[in-house]
Amino acid sequence: MTTTTERGRTLADGVIPLPADPPHERAWLGMTAAYLASVAFLLLIPAGWARLDHLWAEDGARFTVDALSLPALHNLVTPYGGYLHTLPRLVAELVTLLPIEWTAAGFAIIAAMLRALVALIAFAGSKSYLRSTPWRFALAALVIVLPAGNSETLNNMSNLHWFLLYGAFWALLWRNAPRVPVAIFVFLAAVSSPLVFILAPIALVRLLQQRKEVPLTFLAGLAVQAVVMVFASRNAYSHDEVDPVQVLLASLLRVPVVAFTGSERVSEFYPAHGNLVILLALLVAAVPMAAGLRFADRAGRTLVLVAAAYSVIVIVACLVLNWAQVLQVQTPDVVMAGQRYSIAPCLFLFTAIFVGLDATPARTWERAVVAGSRYLVGIAVVVSVFGHLREPDTVLKGVPWDESVARARAQCAAGAADARLEHEPKDWFFIVPCRSVGR
Repeated sequence: MTTTTERGRTLADGVIPLPADPPHERAWLGMTAAYLASVAFLLLIPAGWARLDHLWAEDGARFTVDALSLPALHNLVTPYGGYLHTLPRLVAELVTLLPIEWTAAGFAIIAAMLRALVALIAFAGSKSYLRSTPWRFALAALVIVLPAGNSETLNNMSNLHWFLLYGAFWALLWRNAPRVPVAIFVFLAAVSSPLVFILAPIALVRLLQQRKEVPLTFLAGLAVQAVVMVFASRNAYSHDEVDPVQVLLASLLRVPVVAFTGSERVSEFYPAHGNLVILLALLVAAVPMAAGLRFADRAGRTLVLVAAAYSVIVIVACLVLNWAQVLQVQTPDVVMAGQRYSIAPCLFLFTAIFVGLDATPARTWERAVVAGSRYLVGIAVVVSVFGHLREPDTVLKGVPWDESVARARAQCAAGAADARLEHEPKDWFFIVPCRSVGR
């Protein structure tokens, strides 16, 4: 007689399948080369190059200053904004061991390396769901080239948690992953992001299967984050009343439209064409997702539904919890404020789209429809990437970090006890004792 546990395991195996075999040696070499190329892309595009000499937001005014002023253990468990940022704080502890002139470059390089790691996990974890290696490569590449991720969120630890959420999603679905490194990754993701709770159902399903180390470690990190969030305080960005219609419009612009155009282009398209751009983006996304629901196996259909649901949940939660008038679609820049909110929802949306594109069988009339959608998706993303690389506003133009350090040392040389270090964005700074700047 089949026991309840066996039935549960059978159901779990149907929605989270085990890949046919682990990557062979040549595949690991290819992934290593792709990883290095990804890091190089993030650091050497114009905006990435600027990040090597510009420190961004909380990387300076929160994580660096706390790493310099607090004991290491205290720093790692100190909440900010109502939740833990353990991984960014751990990186700050490492970066502050370097000469202070290297702080901006240190954060940028490590953030690029971690984001490339998320892409690698997405590639490996998607093997059970996407039959085509090129489609898996394309999905992983979007973690790196997605235009919405290469402005505000580029190469900084302050916004890495949007990518960590997506990485933890694939790490939990990757059943034959290397246990120890992936368990460490999901734990650090759980204690560094306030949104990881949406992944708890996946971890619970994984507990019905063998190799429980990764989901157990993730749930342990989730428990730690939950306890902290219950007792930590959070200052609201705004007390403006949430407008449901505006949230709906902003969600549609920030996910399907931004996914295909990038945030910068929306400020051109939406004022000129109105809701037509939303309808077109929804159509291009809906066709392959519908194909996935029709042609994919149980695991694929489940992934389409789960990824689409996560896309909706994350964008709506971000907008509702952080709602301010500046997020309305009538503002001049439309979706540039809070650009970071689009990252994880767009990646989840593309996951659902790619399952459908991969699952559609050959020699069917539906193939022609999906093929048209495939070309539209590919062309839109490629044009968006190239357009974004030419966007001048993505390059930081504020005070360079080496200049900020020079000014701080001049203050100390003039007799000041503390030094003021300015950094990006405008009007951000932090103050440290002169001994921290080498004077």
